[in-house]
Amino acid sequence: MCKKVLLSFLLFFLLTNVHADNMQRVDVKLNNISLREFFSYIEKNYPYTFMYDNTEINDKERISVNERNQPITNVLSSVLKDKGINYEIQGYQIILSKKDAIDQSDVRQAGRKTVTGKVLDENGDPVIGANIVEKGTTNGTVTNIDGDFTLTVENNAVIQISYIGYLVQEVNSTGRNSVNIVLQEDSKTLDEIVVVGYGTMRKRDLTGSVSSIKSEDIQRSPVTSLDQAIQGKAAGVQVSQASSAPGGRVLIRVRGGNSLSSSNEPLYVVDGFPVSAGGSAGGNGTAQNPLATLNTADIASIEILKDASATAIYGARGANGVVLITTKRGDIGRPRVTLDAYHGVQTVAKKLDMMNAREYATLVNEARANDGQSPVFPNPNNPYYFPDISALGEGVDYQDEVFTSAPTQNYNLSVVGGNDGIRYSVGGGYFGQDGIIKNSNFNRASFRSNLDIKIVPSLTVSTNITASHSWANGMPSEGDGGGGTGGVVHGAVVMPASVPIYDADGNYTMTNPTPGGTPSNNPVATVNHYKDNQEIDRFLGSVDANWEIMKDLTLKITFGADLSTANRAFYWPKQTHRGNSKNGEANQRYRKDVSYLNENILTYNKVLGDHSFNVVGGYTWQIFHYKHFEASSTGYSTDLYLANNLGAGTTYGQPGSNRSQNQLASYLGRLNYIYKDRYLFTLTARADGSSKFGANNKWSFFPSFAVAWRASEEAFLREVDWLSNLKVRASYGKTGNQNIDNYKSLAMLGTMNYALGGVLNSGVGPNNIPNPDLKWETTASTDVGLDIGLFNNRLSLVVDYYYKKTTDLLWNISTPSSVGFGSIFKNIGSLENKGLEITLGADVFTGEFKWNTQMNWSRNRNKVLEIPGYTPSTQGTLSGHLKVNGSWLEPGLPVGVWNLLKYDGVFQDQAQLEAGPRSSANDKLGDARFVDKNGDGKINYTDDRMIVGDPNPDFIYGWTNNFSFKGFDFSVYLQGSYGNDIINIQRAETNISGPWGNQRREILNRWTPTNTNTSVPRARVTVDPLLLQSDWLIEDGSYMRVKTMTLGYTFGNVRFMNSLRLYVTGQNLFTITNYSGFDPEVNSQGNSNLQLGVDYNAYPSAKAVLFGVNISF
Repeated sequence: MCKKVLLSFLLFFLLTNVHADNMQRVDVKLNNISLREFFSYIEKNYPYTFMYDNTEINDKERISVNERNQPITNVLSSVLKDKGINYEIQGYQIILSKKDAIDQSDVRQAGRKTVTGKVLDENGDPVIGANIVEKGTTNGTVTNIDGDFTLTVENNAVIQISYIGYLVQEVNSTGRNSVNIVLQEDSKTLDEIVVVGYGTMRKRDLTGSVSSIKSEDIQRSPVTSLDQAIQGKAAGVQVSQASSAPGGRVLIRVRGGNSLSSSNEPLYVVDGFPVSAGGSAGGNGTAQNPLATLNTADIASIEILKDASATAIYGARGANGVVLITTKRGDIGRPRVTLDAYHGVQTVAKKLDMMNAREYATLVNEARANDGQSPVFPNPNNPYYFPDISALGEGVDYQDEVFTSAPTQNYNLSVVGGNDGIRYSVGGGYFGQDGIIKNSNFNRASFRSNLDIKIVPSLTVSTNITASHSWANGMPSEGDGGGGTGGVVHGAVVMPASVPIYDADGNYTMTNPTPGGTPSNNPVATVNHYKDNQEIDRFLGSVDANWEIMKDLTLKITFGADLSTANRAFYWPKQTHRGNSKNGEANQRYRKDVSYLNENILTYNKVLGDHSFNVVGGYTWQIFHYKHFEASSTGYSTDLYLANNLGAGTTYGQPGSNRSQNQLASYLGRLNYIYKDRYLFTLTARADGSSKFGANNKWSFFPSFAVAWRASEEAFLREVDWLSNLKVRASYGKTGNQNIDNYKSLAMLGTMNYALGGVLNSGVGPNNIPNPDLKWETTASTDVGLDIGLFNNRLSLVVDYYYKKTTDLLWNISTPSSVGFGSIFKNIGSLENKGLEITLGADVFTGEFKWNTQMNWSRNRNKVLEIPGYTPSTQGTLSGHLKVNGSWLEPGLPVGVWNLLKYDGVFQDQAQLEAGPRSSANDKLGDARFVDKNGDGKINYTDDRMIVGDPNPDFIYGWTNNFSFKGFDFSVYLQGSYGNDIINIQRAETNISGPWGNQRREILNRWTPTNTNTSVPRARVTVDPLLLQSDWLIEDGSYMRVKTMTLGYTFGNVRFMNSLRLYVTGQNLFTITNYSGFDPEVNSQGNSNLQLGVDYNAYPSAKAVLFGVNISF
């Protein structure tokens, strides 16, 4: 008996969602309206639904009502008295009946039956308080704490099942006495709660631009990290791979890049805690993605704040957008256990078509003959490496030697439940992924515990704990890899097929022995013996105290810590070219990031008639500590130590270490005001004080203002049945970017050598020019948006146009030599981003067969406006030994463009050769031609280069389709980019018709006296260096990819289980692109702001097939 009373109390508490007064209070002032209009008003403004038979209830009767802050029961009693109408509240369902009606529960009628059933959500958890109604009647009930119900209905009755936030379902009970229903979330509902900075809001009340990704969207198809969950799912958010290695980094940009020298990464906020993306321990090789330490199975929702109205509450850290990550919390009900698991296999998505041994040897001899040198195939003095060409065949396929099929697996177990006093959500998981490059891998063990404890009715204490340990073995791949030319991918494509893996004595062939060849590491030796152990431990925890000071006023106090440590130990053994040259090379690196947070936030909510207020104000403080250490040694007598005993080496590298900290103190406030539920105003402000900036600019102020008009609530549109929602939004505000090194504004000291008395001495001296005026980069943002919902929101459209201007850009400006330093870091210059975003969603079919689709399309245009005192120039080089120039920076142009020569084919005949223009007096038929931009009859790199490529896409897009029929579900997700260029550095070695390394098979179409109709240069030992400074390396990187495709089946009535779902998922199944490299979704330069769209032997992407199961108990 006591158990039933307790369960009934908990159910009653959940359904009413209030405290001691057990009913929501309402405000209503209406004159001379019909009962039907009164019911509509309550349904639109409060979470109640009226049910009645209009043949019994006269809803045209006129009434007047004036009630302020009264329980719903008082209002109903006042309105319905003397009307002969009874009411009954079941959860949020208000059932009306005539007072003289006979209680059907007391009458046993012929032709009726009792139906029992269970209602679950898409995760297999019971839905408590779902409304179960016999269609066309007021006969109904609600589900209990286990999601069960019992209802007596007509034999052929249709049963309607509804619950707030879920799509209404109908079940024909003919011939059935038991039904099980899985409710699907109504992603289109306007009352959906959206997480915003320091609070939540109804989606319908938003004035800013916010994209939401829910747990169901993430878990419908497995993803391994947060960034993969975002890619293609939110308009205006560009996600590209810096590395496809297990746990590898990605690049995320929200509405373009706002800075040239500071970070363009968005701010990440996990359960209200602003966190750093962190970092690996650094160095060559594949850097881990710190966001991969978060378990996506723990995520309840992701909100991406894009415009100033949404991001200004984060002030100095909001310019690049804000990603809010909310993890799962407990709720009232019995313990519900969920197990999610999958296992799959990955293979390399694409191999490059390289020459075989015979083709390469032929090319080498031809190149040497063209340059007046003798052939090397055969070489009697070295027949092992240089046999007669006739003895060569396919040779070694080094890609097959280093690429492999690789398993991946994921297991997550969670328990959710609670009661009125405590709610809990606890989960743990393991993720393991082997790489498609042999002996590379990433593993993560994670734990999460979220508790909500009601100390007294007015005080709730919440704890949020997320912990993870990840470990990996990396392989050098991106860029130059391990020391010049040590990358595995580089070796796999550049090492000629004619070169055996092992030498004549059975030892590894160390490098390419071809005269003039690139000294690449043997990739097989690298994957078999190189060791790169990386570990990251992360703990993110906070304690919140939520105190309801008085009605409508709440204080939330938070204390939290974010601790991350990264250790890396890598060793080049003597079996590798690099290790052999140094008798073994070992390196140890360590990094620790610690952040402490205190937040004190007051929230006030009030409804006064037609006026609704939400006020947030507070003070926050956060401190960040960072330290790093590294040491190395070479000259080992044995490889057995690996990197575990640096003292065993004979030569020691100079150790390095540093330590720093910074602090941020902030005052913040936000006012949301709504008038008549259709005129919306938001005013936001934040003042930030940062230790990073100069003494004259420690504090800055970041305001924003937004308005919105919900036109669909106007009287002249309210009766338009097909128009569900029409809202116009506009916002303007300023945000900042403080992502620079901690001490840029100060005078820093460094060690240096000086001669005194003929002796070289060490000392300390200034390293830079201090700048006490250094301050934030400031981004002023304007956004105009339109939200449209049609046909009960079955069709929705969101359109946003934005313009952002960033001023006070931080940049190193050259100084006169008399100053004693080459440059000073200061605020100077500006750039802009402007763009258009469109999101279209539709519930195409909503019956037994369901199909919903969502498409998003984004276009961003970026341009540098001014950098006073700066001379346009090339921003570094992209390869140490190839000397390929980096991007070009110039006001009036987009960031990242390439200013190079334009390739114009080859000299086809003598007439073309004589007409020129030539890049060298020694040019011959078949050599490269370039466009003579200035028309002076000769090719000069400085005078004839032009803008030949832009890494910024014309637009990006994503398209998701979800289908379901009975127990089956099918989803397919496409994502792509159009109009972006890629500078493929790999072509500088594999597409030059020379012996530097193995060549692509397209070089078989090179110019020869018998093959003149081609644009591929003739074979040369000495390649024209201008070819590497031309758009010969530039390719179109547009692509469309089937990112994921999932087929699942959910079983009903499984013993001992609430639900059981089996599924199979394909990832990266195919890509449509003209790009010749491994993958067009690439950015080898990581988070560089200036070097975008670079592919330099990046770790290839994998395609995978996964088999999984979701079980709920």
